[in-house]
Amino acid sequence: MAVFTPKPLAKSCPLEDPAEDQKTARRVEQYRFSSRAIYFPAFPGSQYLSFASLTRALTRNTSLPLTGCCGKALPVTRLRLYYDGGEFYQDFTFEKLANANMVLDAIAAARPDLSVEREERPQSAV
Repeated sequence: MAVFTPKPLAKSCPLEDPAEDQKTARRVEQYRFSSRAIYFPAFPGSQYLSFASLTRALTRNTSLPLTGCCGKALPVTRLRLYYDGGEFYQDFTFEKLANANMVLDAIAAARPDLSVEREERPQSAV
């Protein structure tokens, strides 16, 4: 049983019962997503971003430096979700492009009218 109810990141479209929706959510890496929202860890408890509040969604390949500014880098995929009229955005980092695309597929199914941009290039260290 969750101690804290998930809090909405977007104030424009909160879910009626986010705790119940979170129970149906699937795990993908460190996040959870349902047909209505994506949930992510925040202190204390968790927050969510409802798909109804989104104005744009996109994925981009990028990398995280492992040794400072120069040297080795870990290839990752960034899922950027714009919400509340495009005024704000939240980034989600995934190790695999396929996992980011699973969330993007759920968003596209819930919001077919939404502008969705998918990364076409394969992941590689930049």
